[in-house]
Amino acid sequence: MKENEPKETDGLESLQTEPESVATLTAPRPQRVLVVGGAGMLGSDVVIEFQKRGWEVQAPTEDELDLTKAYDIEKIRIRDYGNLDWIVNCAAYTAVDKAEEEFFQASAVNGVGPGALAVVCEKNEWRFLHVSTDFVFDGESETPYTERHATSPQCKYGVTKLMGERNALAMHKRSIIARTAWLYGPNGKCFPRTIIKAWTEGKDLKVVGDQTGSPTYTGDLARVMGDLVQNDVEGGVYHTAGPDAMTWHQFACLAIETYRDAVLGKQLEISVEQVTTADWPTPAKRPKYSVLNCDKVNGLGIQPMRSTGSALLSFCKRLPRIL
Repeated sequence: MKENEPKETDGLESLQTEPESVATLTAPRPQRVLVVGGAGMLGSDVVIEFQKRGWEVQAPTEDELDLTKAYDIEKIRIRDYGNLDWIVNCAAYTAVDKAEEEFFQASAVNGVGPGALAVVCEKNEWRFLHVSTDFVFDGESETPYTERHATSPQCKYGVTKLMGERNALAMHKRSIIARTAWLYGPNGKCFPRTIIKAWTEGKDLKVVGDQTGSPTYTGDLARVMGDLVQNDVEGGVYHTAGPDAMTWHQFACLAIETYRDAVLGKQLEISVEQVTTADWPTPAKRPKYSVLNCDKVNGLGIQPMRSTGSALLSFCKRLPRIL
């Protein structure tokens, strides 16, 4: 899709309403939240953020709560975790290339699981926040994607994530879908961590320079998610990503430079070869352009995320000196 005017085709818009201003929606008491996937890269920062706000947070391990097991979902429904206010789903099947071959497994976690959690929330009159991805778009836009742009995933991972969005909204119309992109954090495997480690080991680095997106730091996304919960915003899709648009090559160079200066404190040479997508083929097709427009969430009065440079500084300071 190259035209600037967005199209409405996936039917999600009919389930959304424009939220009131944040100032009128402040939650009256500490929230009781179940964080699914709370031990993961994003979930661990969500738990930290929510606990800082004084909320009652439970974060069962994957062994304790498996989205693909009906028994584990039933335990939530019958309130084994108590009476909640929110379920926040950070769990996901994120092996983008493997999803091409493991579509069933990816669908169970990314597609069916969110719908099952939404059903539980609907029946118990709880709210539901689910994290999704820029991979629901085709990557052909020339301007940042808004929530009203048509979805058209180009790989099976993206298909499963869009399935999860639709199931969540169909099962509970007050579900919140927080779409994000190019997520990175210190508590899991992510692009900047991998590229920094490779650089410290003296490896030859080649990074794609013709894919553009919105790098998003888990600490900043957790804060925005906390604001969405605290202000009890209306259900619907919200884009929640970092404010900067850059290529993977630019992101790699900035990450290494930040780590070198902030952590190592040495003026070591940085050399990263820029290659094309055609030079670096993958089983799953990646969006060529997937920058997310966050005007909707910013319009709620929620503070935008920090610049990528500032966020990377926080990220690098949380990494060990020797990866």
